[in-house]
Amino acid sequence: MPTIEYQVHLAGIGWTGIFQNGATAGTTGQARRMEAIKIRLVNVPAGASVKYRAHLQNIGWQGWVADWAEAGTTGQSRRLEALEIVVSGVPNVGVVYEAHVAGGGWQEWAANGSEAGTTGQSRAIEAIKIVLAFT
Repeated sequence: MPTIEYQVHLAGIGWTGIFQNGATAGTTGQARRMEAIKIRLVNVPAGASVKYRAHLQNIGWQGWVADWAEAGTTGQSRRLEALEIVVSGVPNVGVVYEAHVAGGGWQEWAANGSEAGTTGQSRAIEAIKIVLAFT
């Protein structure tokens, strides 16, 4: 069964453990910003990939990265403000994700490359849930 795994870098904590299939990575109610994320697929066909990019404080959108590469920054105290995620190479599988945003709480689920989080509002993503969607 295909699985999605993710790990986040949090202000004041550093890299967390690895989370899977919709578990909450990050914190809520602690005003602790996410600064970076890594995502990978497990138990998928050869050639399958997850691509993602981050929108960062004072930087904007970074380029796309894939398969456990770091999106965001560490050691720069920059908040991760938005994410876009896409899965390819797995038949009948997409991805949905939900961001918890500072001052706004959990947002609506985003899917297949749409934006989760905010841009132009100076709000940090504090937590994320990511799930593979089977069609």
